[in-house]
Amino acid sequence: MEHGNPNDPLLLQVLPQNIELQPVVGFTTDPVGEGIGSSNRILRKYSGRALILATSDCGVNCRFCFRRHFPRQEPNFSLDSIREATDIHEVILSGGDPLCLSNRELLELLHGLSLISHVRRIRIHSRLPIVDPSRVDAELLDILGTFCPIYFVLHVNHPNELDEEVLERIESLVDLGVPVLSQTVLLHGVNDALEVLQRLFEKLVDSRVFPYYLHQLDRVSGSSHFEVSPEVGCSLVEGLRDRLPGYAAPRYVREIVGCTYKVPLF
Repeated sequence: MEHGNPNDPLLLQVLPQNIELQPVVGFTTDPVGEGIGSSNRILRKYSGRALILATSDCGVNCRFCFRRHFPRQEPNFSLDSIREATDIHEVILSGGDPLCLSNRELLELLHGLSLISHVRRIRIHSRLPIVDPSRVDAELLDILGTFCPIYFVLHVNHPNELDEEVLERIESLVDLGVPVLSQTVLLHGVNDALEVLQRLFEKLVDSRVFPYYLHQLDRVSGSSHFEVSPEVGCSLVEGLRDRLPGYAAPRYVREIVGCTYKVPLF
């Protein structure tokens, strides 16, 4: 963050503001229908996949997080439902942030999943390499290198988040043979400019990270000031496709309650 700049795009993502307290029609505490207060930590949102809320802990309190109103709970789940559902071929580790688990806890979870024969892929979604790059240490790399195939999805929203240390840690994952993809939320005042998005995705592909999704904001209560209209979003994506090679331009999508896939917007 730039010291003394109240409009710094990294600061705006984490700075609580009074505008968050104003109710806005269409913005709810559970915008993607996961069930606030549910004790169920394993969700079946997508065909062939299961999503584990591995922990409520996270390395940063993003003000636009669609789970910002979820109650904090101790991780308490059993893999029995995944063992019994033979149609599950991929398990997604989410949270919170799964890298907030200790290395021992993460190792135990990955080992348990590796013993389920019909689980062929494990995907880890994390923002920790951005906010605490030291989390990607030698021990974590040893753990991730033990299990295959693991896909890593990095949550990153602005090119200024990708400093030298962050890129070095991300590239250590790529060097390990772990495919790394990125997810970005389109945010007003943060990254809703073509030049900013272009710099972000070029820095990612230069480090061998493939841009995966550009997300339309999930309409969670308290985040309305971040919303960018889909029309503006489509125009930005069109500009990216004009300026970048196809593999560097992410898919622009939104999540709709009850839909078993991310809905393309452009």
